This record gives sequence, structure tokens and C-alpha cells, in this order.
Amino acid sequence: MRKSPISPDEENAKTTVQRFREEHGSLDPKKKKILHAVASHSRFLGNSIIRNPGTLAALCNAKALERKKTVSSHRAPLASAAKGSRDTEEFGEKLRDYKYRELSRITYREILGLCGFRQVMEEISDLAVATVRAVVDFHRSRLECGEEFEFAVLGMGKLGGRLLNLSSDIDLIYLYRAEEHVERISRLCTDVTRTLSSVSPGGFLYRVDLGLRPGGSRSPVAVSMEFALEHYFYFAETWERAVLLKASAVAGDLSLGREFIAEVEPVVYRKLLDYESIEDIRNMKTQLESVQKEGDVKLGKGGIREVEFFVQATQLVSGGAVAELRGLMNTIDGLGAMARSGFIAPEVRDQMTDCYIFLRRVEHSIQLWDEIQTHSVPSEGRALARLSRRMGFESEEDFKNAYEETTALVEKHYRNLFFDSSTEVEEKSREFWELADFLTEGNVEPEEVISALGNLGFSAPENAIDTIAHLLDPKRGGLTEKGRVLSKKVIPAFLSSVIKLNNPDAALMNVERFVSGLGSKMSVYALLAENPEIISLLVRLFSRSGELSNFLIKHPEYLDAIILKDVTQVYDSKEEMERSLAEVMDAEEFFEDKLDALRNFKHVESLKICFRELSEEVDPVYVGSCLSMVADVVMGSSLRLAGESLPVSKKKKKLLDDMVVVGLGKLGGGEMSYTSDLDIIFIYEGDDHELFSKYGQRFISNLSVYTSEGFCYKIDVELRPSGNAGALVTSLDAFRSYHSESALLWEKQALVKARAVAGNRVLGKRVMDIIADFVYSEVPSGDFRAEINGHRGRIETELAAETERNYNIKTGRGGLIDIEFLVQMLQLAHGPENPRLRVADTLGAVNALRDLGFLADGEARELRDGYLFLRKMSNILSLLSERAKNEVTQADFDRLAVEFGMGREGDSLKKRYETVTEGIRRIYERHFAAKAR
Repeated sequence: MRKSPISPDEENAKTTVQRFREEHGSLDPKKKKILHAVASHSRFLGNSIIRNPGTLAALCNAKALERKKTVSSHRAPLASAAKGSRDTEEFGEKLRDYKYRELSRITYREILGLCGFRQVMEEISDLAVATVRAVVDFHRSRLECGEEFEFAVLGMGKLGGRLLNLSSDIDLIYLYRAEEHVERISRLCTDVTRTLSSVSPGGFLYRVDLGLRPGGSRSPVAVSMEFALEHYFYFAETWERAVLLKASAVAGDLSLGREFIAEVEPVVYRKLLDYESIEDIRNMKTQLESVQKEGDVKLGKGGIREVEFFVQATQLVSGGAVAELRGLMNTIDGLGAMARSGFIAPEVRDQMTDCYIFLRRVEHSIQLWDEIQTHSVPSEGRALARLSRRMGFESEEDFKNAYEETTALVEKHYRNLFFDSSTEVEEKSREFWELADFLTEGNVEPEEVISALGNLGFSAPENAIDTIAHLLDPKRGGLTEKGRVLSKKVIPAFLSSVIKLNNPDAALMNVERFVSGLGSKMSVYALLAENPEIISLLVRLFSRSGELSNFLIKHPEYLDAIILKDVTQVYDSKEEMERSLAEVMDAEEFFEDKLDALRNFKHVESLKICFRELSEEVDPVYVGSCLSMVADVVMGSSLRLAGESLPVSKKKKKLLDDMVVVGLGKLGGGEMSYTSDLDIIFIYEGDDHELFSKYGQRFISNLSVYTSEGFCYKIDVELRPSGNAGALVTSLDAFRSYHSESALLWEKQALVKARAVAGNRVLGKRVMDIIADFVYSEVPSGDFRAEINGHRGRIETELAAETERNYNIKTGRGGLIDIEFLVQMLQLAHGPENPRLRVADTLGAVNALRDLGFLADGEARELRDGYLFLRKMSNILSLLSERAKNEVTQADFDRLAVEFGMGREGDSLKKRYETVTEGIRRIYERHFAAKAR
């Protein structure tokens, strides 16, 4: 025997010896030397020897120390423990005593240099296999008719590969042959797992992980051979094939386990390399790189996982064609086979083998101290000094240099494996795993995942876990092989954008609805994979819009019309858009299908505009103009459809040409948002009032009635002559008479934004002439400014409902109505003498008022900037719900802050909002006060 030259922790060794003497009295020199050596390397083994002093007697047996123990070596003592136990608890205690005695023996053999580290891992693994075998036999013997069924336990991972750490989990799969014994088998599995996992003051046997069974947590604890084979042959993911590389029959009916492993071999080693497998391995590599943890010997850059993946990937890709690569459950053996088969050079094999052994020794040495399952390399202090000496280095600096050289060498060879992921969508996928490494199975506990999701902004993290798991489930949706490959690129890219949002819950829910709705539509996945920039835009849309999100979720096939560059550009003219919609409508035979086509056209065009706004290609003024043009075209088509479907004679249908639809408000000003209502009035020429009333009603119904495709617009006709008390449609003569005799100031103000939007253009021109004469023939009589100001005050008091916490973009102090009422007052005051002011859009009027000197340059600039700022807020808020939203809370500021480049907190945006609205209000009050004087 040779003596270890370094004592890793002399202080703990002395303390342990002293405690042993206090509890057990004298300690002869030979046993003292052994206890000192073991306790210097491992605190928990020193404590174990104090609890079970008989361990020292076993360690004094030189011949026993020289001999390597295998699974069969443990059979007799474990059988004796089972035979001498009165119950399960006593059996468990005897097993735990035996385990710690054997771990002490293995550790002392290593300390004395009697075995290399690979042999250490093999002995630890064989001890675990023997223990599992003994526990299965013990409980099966106590189970009534337990001998009647075939039952096997498969060891997976490091247990199957005989590469266990001192504190590794053991990954097991319980497998049986016949279904008629399933109840007793289930009871057996429960008893086995409980005995292996039970913790007592004397320690524990093993942490058992059953998560690698086919179907995972959704499957029963024990699975039938038929179910397992069906799963692996038809549904197995590439990572599951990788898991099977190390599968080994460890307990129960070993012949059944070996039969299963032989049956499943074609799944593991495919004869023909498939596209999906290469892409899966590529994604696995991307994910592994993305969850790297600094200072982690397992998951860190150049760590244990990278060596293991280096071997597994080669086996999966080429094992079907190269027999040399098959059946090698051990990473070290795999490296040897790779060299023999020409996949790597002999020097690479030697370097990677040495690196792997070194890193596994580091892992073992970290866990040896306290039997805690950790992989973190200490960065300083006593723990680093102890680890350095345990590894055989005189100084911490020497150890750190060796560790860094080792991981750098692993990283160098690992980087040369197969490929380098560089496409944009794969980068987005990588971003997701970097942000969500806590979701990677086995890295953290569920509680930590919930906490991490909460920190990312999820209000319901438990639901988010389930949703993300469903999205990442490759068996979802019945995709083809290539579709599954594409989805594994696209889904993480979606999730990468989702978890960057301030309020990700709604976006995640809509992404899940969108993906579920895709089903097997591989073309959409391909489209997204080729256009990754659209993914983040979709997520932003899904975080906001009810109506547009719902449409796209229901009709993902329209994505091509939105994404492809030849149609994402807006139409060159209104006439071109009208022709396009007319072709769509003419292609439908039935009335209901025409209504659906009308809605689909409106939604698609709105989505095009929305994506351009989300891409920051266009400003709110452009958005308002385009949305208004879409409304014009849709209304024109609705009017034609109303005429075609109205059940009247051909003679009367000819009369229908004599009606015009006049738009007011945002529609009239060309300033619509995504959820704006249509403010309209109907004016006809002729004397058949009933006919035109039906015509108007049918027009409104065509636009506002719900079909399977939703609705086009809500219609507001309250601005018609006499308001709600007036008729739905008005004759030209009645319209002229009303506005020359009894119209009120607010009606004149409303008509400032009038515009003929659909119907008879000649009649529309005549109506607009009447309106211009009514609005601009003379300055309104009396103190009209005070009346407008009073009306504005009532709106603010009665509708805005602002508080210290809640604001209203439209009706609140300094809101959009302040700008509109100020501009309209100036138009009414100066429009009669200045035709340039007779425009319907607010910013056009602001520019004209500036040019004519009625607004100072600074005032016009502040009003314009404030208007654009508030319109952008309004547009974004309108996407958050089915209806227009003008109220703004602190939560809204938080959600909107990112859109304005102000980070994740809304306080800065709120402050800017207050500054902007106060500036608008000052200008508003200045002009109304000046005129009042």
C-alpha cells in the first residue's frame, strides 16, 4: 500500500478522531490512521464511521482492501441483511449501514492508491446495482404471487454506464411483461422506490429518478414492455434515444430487461440517418450551450456534459452504420470506439479521456465532502483549498490552472462537433434557453422554476410551466418529420420573445393558441423559420390585440399574405385596393361567404398595417390614414353588397345610387385606430325615405353583425341631424334645411371633420359643399369660444374620470380632445377667411394654422409632437382589447414603457405623459383665455 501524500482537511480529521474517542473510548493507532485519512477526505464518511465503528475493522483487512468488488461480491451480505430483517424499516437501516461501510472502503482504496478513478466509479455503480437488486428481491418475495409475473428494472444514465458519482441520483425504469399483474407490480414499484429513497438519521440509500421512463411523468410508474416499445418506435425523441444508449438491466428478471434492450436497438441506432435526428442533435447542442453555468463542473463550458454529448451525438448519428459504436454504455469506451472507427484521432481520444476522468474526479471530490449533490467548483476559501489538495495539487492556483486548461481543451474539441448553429431563428432559440435555463430538466427544483417565471413577469407561473411544456412537446399537433424539425426551431424563438415582455401571460396564452391552431400546417412553420423577424412581431401582437390576434390565430394561413414582401407593401391607391376587394367578393357565391370575405379582407389589411407599425416603419399618422382608407374601401363594398341583397325591384335598386355615406370624427379626419367605431351619416336624394332607411340598415348590418369571422366595424350614427331623435337617413333637402335653420354649435364643430367616404361621389361633392357653406360661411355668432370651452369642460368632468392614478388619453386633461377642440375652434374662427384651414385632419389643420400665424412655431411643434405621442399610446392601447381604450393606469404605463424605449418600468413614461399633457393644456388655455378677453 502507498500513502496519500496530502491531507485535504487536517482540521476535520483531528476533530473526527477526537469525537470518535469521546463516543467509543480508545482507538488503536492503525484504526486512528485509517479514520484520520478518511475524515480528511470526507466529513460525512467520518461521521458514518463514528455511527458504525465496525467499519474500521473492515478497513483494517488488507486483503479485502486489495480486492475489487463486483455486483456478485455484494450478493451474500445483502441477502443476509434481507434474511435477518423483521420488517422493511430494519432492512433499510441495514442497507444504509452496508452502503456507507462500502463507500468508506472504496474511498480508502482510492486514498491508498489501490485503484484508479474509473474503478472507483465502477465500484460505486456496482454497489448501487447490487442494492437495487436486493431491494427488488426483498419486496418481491413478500408480495403474494410475486413470482408469477416478469418484472425488470433498467438502470439508465450513469448507473447504466457504470459511471456513478458518490452522490448521483439513480435513474430507473420499471418494466413488466403482462398487464394482468399491473396492480401488484405497481405496489412493488412503490415499495422499492420508498425503500431506496427513505432518509433516516443514518443517511439514505439513493435518490431515485423515474423521469426517464417512456412518456415521462404522464406515464404510470411502471410501464409494460408493449407500451414502451410502441413509444420508442413511434414517438421517441432524439434525447430519449440518447438516454437509451446507457440502458442496462440491473434488477428483477434480467432476461426481460435484456430482451427489451435488444428489441429497442433499431430505435437507438438507426440504419439510415434522418434529417430530423441531425436537427434534433443540433438543437440539443444549442440547448446544452445555452444552459451553461459558470463554475459548474457538469454544466459549465468545457464540462462533463460536453464530453458526454461529444460521444452520444456520434453514436446516435453513426451507430446504425458503424457497429463499433453500438452497445457502449460508458463514455470512456465510446471515446475509444470513436478513435478506432476513425471519427477522432487517437490524440483527441487520449485528451478527451484524460479530461473526462479529471472532471469526474473533480465532481466526485466536491461531493465526497458532504454527500451533497452539487457540481459547483468553489472559487475561494477553505473549500477550494480542500478540493485542490484532494485532487493532488499543492496549491489552489495550480488546481485552477489545471481545471481551466482541461475545460478549454474539452471546449475546443466539442466546438468541432458536426456543425455550428448560426441562423437567426436558431439564435432566437438560443436566447430562449439562455433566459430560461431554469426550465431545463434536472437543473433546478420546480419551486425555483416558479420563482424564476414570476421574476420574468408571469402572474401565473404554474400555468406558464404547463403551457411552455405543451409548446415544447414534439408530439403535439401531428406534424410530419420535417414539421417537427422546424417547430423545434420556431417554438423556442417564440418563447424567447415572450419572456422578454413586461406582461408575458397574455402573449404566452395566445402563442399557445396560435401553435395549437397550426396543427400539421408545416408551411407556416417553414414560413416563420425563413422569416424570424416576424416572430417577435407576432409575439408583440399576441401580447396586445384581441381582435387581430384572434383572427390570426384562427387563420394562420393568412401569414403568407402578411409576410411576403410583394404584398406587405400597402396599395398604391385607394382604387387599387377597391379592385382587389371587388375580386375577392366576386369570387364568393353566397351572401354569408361575402360577409366573411369582407371581414377577412379588413383583418388582413389591418394586420399588414399593424406589423408595419410594430416594426416602427410608420408613424401614427400614417397608420390612421391607412386604416381609414381600408374603412373607406370596406364601406364601399358593404354599400354595394347592401344594394345587391336588398329585396326590392330593379327600378328601386336604381334609386339606391342616390345615397352617400359621410364620415365624421376619426373616420372623417383619416385618423382611425385599430378599434375605432365608424361615425357616419346617410344622405340621399329623392323621396323614398323607407327604401333608403332599409338600405342604410342593411349597410350597417353588413359591417357590424357577427359572423364566424367576427365583425368589421361598430357603427355610430349619433351625429346625424337631430341625433338619436332623428331618422337614420336624411334627404339632401332636409339636411340643407336643418343646418341652415336649427343646427347647434357642436354639430358645426363635428362637421369640421366631415368627409364623403362611400356612395354617390357627385352627391357627395354637393353634400360637402353644403357642409362647407354651413361651417365656414361666417364665424359662429356669440361667444362660441366659451361655449366650446364649456363643452370641453363637461366632457372632462363627466367622461374622463381622472384621478391621481388614472388618466384618460382622449378626454382627460391635456388629452387628444384638448388638441382637437383647440384646432376646431381656430378653424371655425379663421376658416371663413382662410380656405387653407378647411381640412378634416388635425395635424393638417395644425400645420395650416402655423403657416397662417394663428399658432406660434413652438406651439405647433408641441401640439404635433404631443398628438403623435398620444396617438401612439392610443393605438397600442387599442390593441390591448376588443374595444377602444383610452383609460391609462400604472399597469398600462408599465406595459407601454417598452414600446417607447423606456425599459420595463412605467414611471418614466408616466412622467413624460404628464409633461406632454400639461404642455398641451397650457397652449389650450392660452388660446381660449386670449380669445375670451
